Amino acid sequence: MSEVKTLKAVKRERAGKGSSRALRNDGQIPAVIYGDKQPALSVAIDYKTVYYLIYGGGFKSTVFNIEVDGQIIKAQPKDYQMDRVKDTPLHVDFIRVA
Repeated sequence: MSEVKTLKAVKRERAGKGSSRALRNDGQIPAVIYGDKQPALSVAIDYKTVYYLIYGGGFKSTVFNIEVDGQIIKAQPKDYQMDRVKDTPLHVDFIRVA
């Protein structure tokens, strides 16, 4: 297992195709944090940060401390979606580490 890294995230109120597209236009990527018998949490993460983490290697084996509104959530990436043409990240799913 790799080192623990910190990611800053912003809580999202809206979900869906339109709001996700607007986030991507603003330089952020939609993400969801699942698991640990808690409700799913929709967040937005900086695009450039996620891009370099994915292409840097070891992204799915890294545990992150995700900081959302002053609260720290320990989570690991479960899956991520990439654009088929541009090969850029579109969405990330995290699972909480208990």
